[in-house]
Amino acid sequence: MRKVAAAFLLVFIILAAGCISGGNSTTGTTTPTSSPASGGIDFGSYGKGQVLAKWSELADTSKVYVSEGYEDLAKHYFPDAQILPASQYDGGIAILSPKDARTVLRGKPILITVNDYFGYIIYKFGLKFVGPDKGVMAAFNDNGKAHFVFTGTSKAGAGAALEYAMRLREGAKVNVDDIVRSSDFEGAVLKVIGDNDWDGIPDESESWYLTSFKAMEPFIYYWRVVEGENVTVSGGFIRLVNGSTVYIHALGFNVSIRVKNPKNKELTYVVENINPNYVEVSGKVKSVDMGGTEVKVVSSSDEVNIVPKNVSSYRIIALGDHRPGSGTKPPEVFLKIRDEINNDEGVFIIDGGDLVYTGRVDEWAALLKEWKWNKPIFVAPGNHEYRGEGINVFHMLFGPDNYAFSFGNYRYIIINDVEDNYGLSDETFKWLEDQMNLAAERGERPVLVLHAPPIDPRPNGDHAMKPEDAKRLLETMKAYNAFGIFSHIHIYWYGKEDGVQMLITGGGGAPLYAPPDQGGFYHYVRLDMAANGTVSVEPVKVEP
Repeated sequence: MRKVAAAFLLVFIILAAGCISGGNSTTGTTTPTSSPASGGIDFGSYGKGQVLAKWSELADTSKVYVSEGYEDLAKHYFPDAQILPASQYDGGIAILSPKDARTVLRGKPILITVNDYFGYIIYKFGLKFVGPDKGVMAAFNDNGKAHFVFTGTSKAGAGAALEYAMRLREGAKVNVDDIVRSSDFEGAVLKVIGDNDWDGIPDESESWYLTSFKAMEPFIYYWRVVEGENVTVSGGFIRLVNGSTVYIHALGFNVSIRVKNPKNKELTYVVENINPNYVEVSGKVKSVDMGGTEVKVVSSSDEVNIVPKNVSSYRIIALGDHRPGSGTKPPEVFLKIRDEINNDEGVFIIDGGDLVYTGRVDEWAALLKEWKWNKPIFVAPGNHEYRGEGINVFHMLFGPDNYAFSFGNYRYIIINDVEDNYGLSDETFKWLEDQMNLAAERGERPVLVLHAPPIDPRPNGDHAMKPEDAKRLLETMKAYNAFGIFSHIHIYWYGKEDGVQMLITGGGGAPLYAPPDQGGFYHYVRLDMAANGTVSVEPVKVEP
């Protein structure tokens, strides 16, 4: 199909050449007729995005320099080219492993670097992007020669860059806003979702979502094509697909998996972040393994359900604000709190956010090395991690901002309130109202989890939501008898505001905001959730 489309496009260009100037559909500007850039690319003759859009006219496609192990990509995307080793590369087209690309892209606006936790990552103008699904397509001049480099954080990333290039060759438009242009350099960062075997080549059993992006990564949480099967998940998000294994991060205790028009392919579902002691599996399954914080199910049926067991009274644990005061290393007192929580009883953990200091990848790496829990944990985004590159890492780890789940006689509603000056949009308030109504229909008491509280209980405190949204939130909570769990203020406080019962737990390790007798002590909180809707609160002090 690509060859037919390319041939049609070539015929069209030849026929049109005598009638019109060489217009560029990407930017709408006029450019000179292109030819292979053996002496380098004249970047000044092309508008932003045009060098990538016209790469196949500018590059010599008869030779491709390839890293060891990437030869199959070269044969797939350049079947007629001479394949040469990457060690000989000094210009032209190169398909490079991240290791080889580090040298070639050194000093460029987009480059490959390494992190001791995440492995190979992409660095672009001050932002880092993690995960094996990232690709880079770059064109630049070096030593008087044109270079066209296709690489990424993995083989899948390099394949994403090549697939993107082939789509451009066939007439796809460049999103100019995503392009990095600096002097004699032009490049784009790509993300591919759906390359389940991570080989960089689209297969018949896969459905690829491929796009360039500037800073905010795209995420597809609930749907994938796996071994030709259309898999949809609710109550959790698809964190990863590896071959025929689907890794699902649970967002509660009721996870449903549906396969549309099943072909009876056997798939393995690994449901993570769940407490196996409180769930059971229904549906036609071949095997079920439970342990730690995951449930592993092998099934070829069209439906698998993980549902909570009937419970009456139970305990949960809450904490928040365990970021350091600066730097990357998690506070030692947080590690003590983590260990005490792991040794304590509780069905699951609520985390009110502020996990790292600025959201930078290196800070996340330091935290994740210590992110060792023996219970599922549900996290509301805090203002410190939810910025810049930290937003992408947060979504990769914890999924969507706003979600809800039921357990026992309670409905837990997790909401992001750290954007828009610590407020909530009308759309979010509508979603919250729907969740409150659903809880009322089921006879469940709502429990709201947000980072910033609607009030600051300290005298002259100014660390709360913006007033108009805080007032609206309190009115909604009062109308439905909701319980609130918040953090953001680095103290322990429990009480009522206009009849609304709420907890502020911000002593997870960050610098404290008050003396001990005013709640300024490190802690976590036990919450005993009674069957009748009564919540008992007990702070547990932890000495630094």
